[in-house]
Amino acid sequence: MADVKHVPMKLILLCIGLVVSISLLPGCESDEVKSAKENLNTEIERVEGQMADLQSEIEAAEALAQTEDVPLDETVIPSLESAISQAKTIEFTAPDTPSGLDEINSEIESLKAVDYEADIQALKDAEQVVNDSIAQMKQVTNPSEAFVIERLQGIEGVGDISAVTEDNDPNGQLGKAGGYTATVYFTSPLVDQSDVLGDTVIEKGTDGGGAIEVYANVDDANKRKDYLSTFDGGIFASGSHEVVGTVLVRTSNKLMASQQKELEAAIIEALTRLQ
Repeated sequence: MADVKHVPMKLILLCIGLVVSISLLPGCESDEVKSAKENLNTEIERVEGQMADLQSEIEAAEALAQTEDVPLDETVIPSLESAISQAKTIEFTAPDTPSGLDEINSEIESLKAVDYEADIQALKDAEQVVNDSIAQMKQVTNPSEAFVIERLQGIEGVGDISAVTEDNDPNGQLGKAGGYTATVYFTSPLVDQSDVLGDTVIEKGTDGGGAIEVYANVDDANKRKDYLSTFDGGIFASGSHEVVGTVLVRTSNKLMASQQKELEAAIIEALTRLQ
């Protein structure tokens, strides 16, 4: 074996330089750097996946915003459009991969702070509000007599319930053009029934507690409300009257204003409640 002492210094330095150069080649990265780059790519893929999900949700929300279905609450579509606009401001550009280990780890930590799940959920929530409002509108668009009776039952402030027929309809408008498709009267324990004329629920009319008048369309319901409004504040006032969908919710004029509002709100909640 040759004596190391006799190996020229220039040859030793050349070998050391060669080893260092080889270690710096891309294919000769340390396991730590390789692992860090894999972690960086994982974070990039996670964020890019969220961006893809966000874009899909934006497209779904935009389609819903163009729906021809009418929501019960007219403000939900503008709210959805605002959520869409907010989501569209979100952008992401994948960073270039640094060469140094510290720089790679720093980039990883920055990406870990990026999370668009809340933005995706905000869009989904806005869409759900619109879908629920559309479902509510369908529920109170010319609902059946049976539906109205079922929803009135159990409401605090609602007593006996009775639906009109062609034979006992006090207004004679059941089923006629522009008239109601159904009317359900009810008494209320909040009203002193001894102070109300009539023997039956229908004979007592709205004075006994109130009524739910159902119309084929919103225009007919609003026309009826406008007509009743002409008597407000006079001796022929018939109580409160509020349109929800194509339904006119009426409460007795014998109730105090606060009682009218509370009963009206309870009835509207029951009619629009989704199950």
